[in-house]
Amino acid sequence: MSQENVEIVRRTYAAFERGDLEAALEDADPNLITYREEPEARTWHGREGFLESLADWTEGFDEFSATPEDFLDAGDRVIVRVHQSAVGRSSGAPVEADFWFVHTLGDGSITRLDIFASKAQALEAARLRG
Repeated sequence: MSQENVEIVRRTYAAFERGDLEAALEDADPNLITYREEPEARTWHGREGFLESLADWTEGFDEFSATPEDFLDAGDRVIVRVHQSAVGRSSGAPVEADFWFVHTLGDGSITRLDIFASKAQALEAARLRG
């Protein structure tokens, strides 16, 4: 089942990279929980909540991109290192950073997405040590 989970998450990112948000949410549970640790801890609920979190995250940036770099199979969780780049809308300054996304899956759906600024936080959230 865990390799199947990785494929579900890969499919989600491929749709996101194509700009197809409807397809990206196809494997998301209707009651999806999205949690982001930084810049302030916040939780969103449902698919609409995920879209709100995305809008909140990218607000103030132009040329935003998020590219999955590594997928780590963690059983019912898939950890993805995502490289994000953007340009500050007001400043014009380029911004780049890596974030760690922990996808929790159940019954073939993504039920939870946790976003962290460090690998250590992501591993702790997934109950792994690294």
